[in-house]
Amino acid sequence: MGSVLGTLQLLGWNNQMLKPNREEDFVEKNIGFPCRVVTGNKTVQSVFDIDLFKKEEFCFGVVGEVRKDFTEGVCPCILSNGKIHEKNKGFLMEVIAKAGEDIPPSTALSVLSNISKWGSTPMSDFESKLTDVAADAFLPNIFGESTHFHGEEIRLYRSGAIAVRLSIVKALTGRNLDEERRAMTSILEKIKTSERYQQLLDLGKSYGLGEKEATAQLLFPVFINGAYGLAAHLVCTFACLDTISAEDREELREEALAALKNHRGLTRESLEEMPKIESFVLEVLRFCPNPVFWSTIATCPTTVEYTTDSGEHTLKIEEGERVYASSYWALRDPAVFDKPEDFMWRRFLGPEGDALRKHHVTFHGRLTDTPAVNNHMCPGKDVSLSALKGSIAIFNTFFGWELQEPPFWTGKKLSRGSLPDNEVKIKSFWVQHPEDLKEIFPSHFQDIVNEVDDVGDIDVLVKTKTGKYSGSGTNSNVYIRLFDDKGHQSRELQLDVWWKDDFEKGQEGQYKLKDIKVAAPIVKIELFRDGCHPDDDWYCESVSVQLNPDNNGPTYDFPVNRWIRQNDHVWLSPGGGEPPKDDVNPIDD
Repeated sequence: MGSVLGTLQLLGWNNQMLKPNREEDFVEKNIGFPCRVVTGNKTVQSVFDIDLFKKEEFCFGVVGEVRKDFTEGVCPCILSNGKIHEKNKGFLMEVIAKAGEDIPPSTALSVLSNISKWGSTPMSDFESKLTDVAADAFLPNIFGESTHFHGEEIRLYRSGAIAVRLSIVKALTGRNLDEERRAMTSILEKIKTSERYQQLLDLGKSYGLGEKEATAQLLFPVFINGAYGLAAHLVCTFACLDTISAEDREELREEALAALKNHRGLTRESLEEMPKIESFVLEVLRFCPNPVFWSTIATCPTTVEYTTDSGEHTLKIEEGERVYASSYWALRDPAVFDKPEDFMWRRFLGPEGDALRKHHVTFHGRLTDTPAVNNHMCPGKDVSLSALKGSIAIFNTFFGWELQEPPFWTGKKLSRGSLPDNEVKIKSFWVQHPEDLKEIFPSHFQDIVNEVDDVGDIDVLVKTKTGKYSGSGTNSNVYIRLFDDKGHQSRELQLDVWWKDDFEKGQEGQYKLKDIKVAAPIVKIELFRDGCHPDDDWYCESVSVQLNPDNNGPTYDFPVNRWIRQNDHVWLSPGGGEPPKDDVNPIDD
């Protein structure tokens, strides 16, 4: 009964089932089978010693297992041990190192070319679209630009390749995998017909790998740990960006924009000039680690010494014991990280932030360590960081968006892992800074503008300020029309709050308008009043227009400082324009 209960608790509570009290770093748990779970940051690092702990072959995370028929029967590098692991990892490290040379420009190309296909309409499949971004940023550098892999087939392959190893869950979730097998077949066919496949096989031979073994390492580690893992990190990064203030996003944008302008695009040099972007990404990986568990087996009797709030401890571990390390709780250890449950994007800046990097263990090793054949650290660490930094720098620097609902994390949803509990979906997406985009990435500009700014319905907030001069207010009906730089214009929009006496002397008004068909930037407005009160002129000091106000969209200010007479139509550009020659000078009250 203990195993059944443990399974049910894990399914219902996921990471929260293992929440530590910080009195003990090693706790005995039953998660469908008995094991020890490690939660303290410094103690988790003890399982990185491959002389003491080995990987559970074909076991993925806390309850997953890799289906052998989805890896051609070959254990993936990340789950293998000993000499086989050394050969597999040596091969993968060289493959990824060569691919990593062009990651910054390929990331920019992937982000911008994918955005050019999105449009501005709602995207309920946004997470799948980010898988396309990850695949296009990473895979062409390995297999060549002539071979294209679709995000959906990668998602299906992952779904089929990883099974739940708990018997009760298997009984409840048994399903046909025909679609997943077709996805794997498609991926394998593309790998084997890619322009660089023979070169990759030749490289594999230099490490003692035959065609079957080399191909298997190009399959599971590259597509699941690589492309799909990068996509999951992208989703989390995008979601976390939505949780910070508009001022913080602008601070990140200014840093990235300066670096991109300085180096005329996304390069290794420009990424090096983005420490704030890097700190943001590292905090995302701390807050949303992926994977959230590592499964290991003790290779020999060992003693682990550690210290917690309750004092010093010594623990004996027997050979063959299952020891599961929780990256989720290790990266929330209050002994290491201040306010660990808070997302603090500046956490890894400055000397104190640099010192914390030795405790950042999301890549199955300290961030300050280097992947090698004699450790299990992720060989794609640097490539992943570069792609994440580059992607989010471009998204945040040039584009704006509104999510269908705010992301939230409880740590309880096993099926979502470190992703937000709710799927990330886009309500609207737009080019927020077209001038900067055109300057830095001119070859992509027109395609993106033509597609993304295919105008959809958005919310607009108009603010007005009435003068303080005698007779400045009006009881007439006031209207505005908006014009963007693509030639779109809104309908006539009445500025009216039904329960309020609008446009009184010295007052400011706010008007939330729905379903307006314009896009950024707004280049002109038309302002006028009707003739219901012929002699009731209005002196307007200023108007501002904000697009997508609920998501801190761009604001355009229009100084007016003139009388608006019956049926006058005043045309204004951002920053103001010359008043008509017959404008009447106001009389001070």
